[in-house]
Amino acid sequence: MKNTETQLTKRALAPIMRAMAVGDIENYPKSQYRSISVTASNLTIEEGKKFSKRTTGNVVEVKRTL
Repeated sequence: MKNTETQLTKRALAPIMRAMAVGDIENYPKSQYRSISVTASNLTIEEGKKFSKRTTGNVVEVKRTL
């Protein structure tokens, strides 16, 4: 069985998170958690978009909430 983190590749965060509609969910490897937090914070300040994060094993689930 493959490690889930190896199945998820690192992707550019800002363009994907900026394009997310409310309710959309994206999965990222846990190694990108810090970058996800910074990007989510910046998008909240700059554009008023809000995100929630949930970590399960080696996966970070990012959901656009507003």
